[in-house]
Amino acid sequence: MPYVSRDAAGLITGIFLRPQTNVTEFLPNDHADILRFFGGNPPQNLTNDALMDLTQSDIDFIRVIEDLIDVLIDKNVITFTDLPSKVREKIVNRLDARGRLSGTNDIVVSDNGIL
Repeated sequence: MPYVSRDAAGLITGIFLRPQTNVTEFLPNDHADILRFFGGNPPQNLTNDALMDLTQSDIDFIRVIEDLIDVLIDKNVITFTDLPSKVREKIVNRLDARGRLSGTNDIVVSDNGIL
């Protein structure tokens, strides 16, 4: 399953095996937009089961790393500000995206009821 970039019209302009800066949309190999990008025939490496398994493993492992960072911060082994700014930015972006998917966003808290 590849990550894709799109133009202003919504057409795919690039396909990546890993997320890139501003490229986080993840599509299944048989998605209509993927097939259209390749003229109806995706390249063999996008349909390779081993590659798909490795990609899924990468996604799962990213979550392990996120959880590890959370544990280290919770135990005061590191602080969030110890991390490089690019890393902090990526963590905040993932937390925001995860919050939007779950219908809550813990990054932005309403001030209703504070006073």
